[in-house]
Amino acid sequence: MNEKHIITAVVIGGLLYVGGQYVASQPQRIQKETEANREISVQGTGKVEAKPDIAQFSIGVTTGTQTSAGIATKILTDKFNAVLTAVKSQGVKADDIKTTNLSINPVYDWNNGKQTLKGFEASENIEIKIRDLNKVGDILAQSAVQGANQAGNLQFTIDDPEKLQTEAQKNAITDAQDKAKELTRTLGVGLGRVKTFSSSASSPDVYRTFSNATPLGAGAMEAKAPEVPTGTQEITANVTIVYELK
Repeated sequence: MNEKHIITAVVIGGLLYVGGQYVASQPQRIQKETEANREISVQGTGKVEAKPDIAQFSIGVTTGTQTSAGIATKILTDKFNAVLTAVKSQGVKADDIKTTNLSINPVYDWNNGKQTLKGFEASENIEIKIRDLNKVGDILAQSAVQGANQAGNLQFTIDDPEKLQTEAQKNAITDAQDKAKELTRTLGVGLGRVKTFSSSASSPDVYRTFSNATPLGAGAMEAKAPEVPTGTQEITANVTIVYELK
């Protein structure tokens, strides 16, 4: 056999060996693909309802136009200190009171295109966090009595939403597990280990009951506290679990 024939035989032999190996490996590959495809994906939803335990709102004092910046500042200081005292007397701690605005601005009149200084206006606003929701109405009413003439952004929320989100997620996992068990029972197969898991949870909604910087008229609400219902909030979690099948 000449050299050419020997090379040809070697090549053919190699190809036959590779082809044989490929054919021999096919059942294993098919089995692995089949096993990989033996899985189910289920989704679960969990919900938790809770009453808000935190209220926040802003109150403020605006002096209106005064003849000088000094007079505006004096009026603001007297009124706002009285408002602050009223708020603290209701048990609101200093750490739960935050200034959001403090300003003294000139006020102008426009006549025939000419700008004339009319006076000065001072204002201050604070945001209050209230942990005793039974006192929301009292704080709002007493603030108005002491001179607050701006109020708004009343919000109800939950101070520790992570705990409720975890509880909702547990409920969602239980829901997904129940669906997976029912599905495999119907299919007549066994439920294997978890292959993948993903989840998402909603944050508590913030309920607003009146808009920002609502003016309060003279003697607004007097000393009578309004009713302030808090309602409930719902936290929802969703999970997706992929199981192997036996």
